[in-house]
Amino acid sequence: MHFKQPEVLFALVFLLIPLLVHLFQLRKYQKEDFTNVKFLKKISRETRKSSRLKKWLVLFTRVMSLGCIILAFAQPYLPAREQNRANSEKVIYLDNSFSMQAIGESGELLNTAIQDLLKNIPDEGNFHLLTNDEEYKNLNAEDLKTRLEQTGYSANSLDFQAIELKTSQVSEKNIPTEVIILSDFQQEMKFPENLEESTSYHLVPLKPENKINFNLDSLYIAERDPEFLQLNFILESNKENSEQITLSAFNAEELLARKTFNFEKEKRLEGSLTLENSQFSSGRLEIEDSGLQYDNKLYFSINPPQKITGVAISNEISQAGFLNRIFTEPEFEFYNFTSETIDYNLLSKASFIILNELEEIPASLRISLEKIYKEGKTIVIIPSEENTAINSFLKGLEASGYNNLVSQEQLITNIAFEHPLLNGVFEEEVANFDYPYVQRYYSLAGGNMILGFQDNSAFLSEKENIYLFAAPINSENSNFKNAPLIVPVFYNLGRTALALPQIYYQIKRANQIEIPVENSGDEVISLISETENFIPAQHALAGKIQLNTEELPASAGNFSIIYRDEETGNISYNYSRKESGALSSDDFKNAEVYNSVSEYFNNVRSATQSKALWKWFVILALIFLTAEMLLLKYLK
Repeated sequence: MHFKQPEVLFALVFLLIPLLVHLFQLRKYQKEDFTNVKFLKKISRETRKSSRLKKWLVLFTRVMSLGCIILAFAQPYLPAREQNRANSEKVIYLDNSFSMQAIGESGELLNTAIQDLLKNIPDEGNFHLLTNDEEYKNLNAEDLKTRLEQTGYSANSLDFQAIELKTSQVSEKNIPTEVIILSDFQQEMKFPENLEESTSYHLVPLKPENKINFNLDSLYIAERDPEFLQLNFILESNKENSEQITLSAFNAEELLARKTFNFEKEKRLEGSLTLENSQFSSGRLEIEDSGLQYDNKLYFSINPPQKITGVAISNEISQAGFLNRIFTEPEFEFYNFTSETIDYNLLSKASFIILNELEEIPASLRISLEKIYKEGKTIVIIPSEENTAINSFLKGLEASGYNNLVSQEQLITNIAFEHPLLNGVFEEEVANFDYPYVQRYYSLAGGNMILGFQDNSAFLSEKENIYLFAAPINSENSNFKNAPLIVPVFYNLGRTALALPQIYYQIKRANQIEIPVENSGDEVISLISETENFIPAQHALAGKIQLNTEELPASAGNFSIIYRDEETGNISYNYSRKESGALSSDDFKNAEVYNSVSEYFNNVRSATQSKALWKWFVILALIFLTAEMLLLKYLK
């Protein structure tokens, strides 16, 4: 016990006064004559004993009442258990990820957490507020409440390591820190085994009532012909179940199809929809469930086919006949030239260029190719028997080139199935087929092998945007033109040369999209939806504009691509389904866990506030004074 006014305790010497009064009572007795004292002797002895007890009890009550009054004025108190918590920094992390859309006892978990904070934030002190996408330092109670009321859902989610990093950025290093975490604590948070000693963590778990959630995971085009389009989709659940889910397909507000699917005690369901093959500018798949809402819609856009421009340059036009049969209308706009008949205007607009067994490269063509290479366009090189010009060109680009010519027949037996160029070409990895061959070939220096010979050297390799064949593929040197591989290889070389918009992209991920438009370098592309309008990062290239989107857009939906005040196409964005299937964790290691925010702040107050005892001593003084009066009045 401590005292705020310890100097008052010197007044305890006044306790001697009642003692002295008791010890030196100067009361005079009067003698009375009685006729018969014999009967009064016993009564006199008993009265004397009773009087002595009364005096001692009165003395005790007087001393105690006076002592309690003196102690009350000295203001005694019990010190706080954890005084350092009063000076610690308070960091509030509010999980506003989409998993907080789940419904708890009092509604959506995020709204419950916000209301709990608004009701219990103390009026004194400053706080740091962290969410999944924002950081606010040194907020007073009013500013903190304003920020909380403005907090909405975020497409971001943080693990515990990211929360620790954000905490270290907003708090002082030399001051103890308390972190209050309000979250549903999904397993993806990865709570660590050991926590930092300088930081104490106080957790307020928020638990949903319904723990089953369904989500639209993905969508892709399975088949497409002039009349019909087959869309395949994947539905997922975070737990095995046998429930039915109804799926609807829309284009804007027009209902295109509706089907009901049974999960049949599974967590994953694959289905398909057959629709008319047309433009879907505002496509949307939609389901209804009582779990999270953000993953119940999947937006998609299917634009009209856009022609990809390609150019082949050969010694003779007839040498590129096989390419004309691969790059056909309406998907490609393909041109054949010789080195003397090149249309350089068309060449600058092409997305890919094939140098088909050229023996010489004119200076003008070389300059144009160097510019095309710097613009990131695809260059495919099929060597000739005399490959001096090609090697000189590649050396000027500081690119890997050709080594010695090897006069030995080789079979093309190795296929890099995982390479993006061959993605989706084979349903399964093929081990035995009619291997094509070459009779003479160059050894290639560096690059990533796509097709290879039986000795593991490369027949087709790629580095950056240059594709190199190791050998001439004319009929005198190889039968590759007659092999099944030639169509998918060259078709994919042309198709991937222009990164046309996919049917949808994911928000908060680096996306690179190329829009084939004529540009002068001054105009920019805007993306517009019902709720957002922004200009993405973009780079103008010859015949196209390359868009780079990562931080924007902020919300999922269908967007129109606007260029020169006209709509040139559509693009769609969806949220990651990362949190759709995650489950909550109850393993919090050695962190403090509370049922509510109010419980935490009550704990802080009780741990940081001293307990005043002066009221108890005043009450005791009154009790002893009352006891004294009762003794004087009733005890004879």
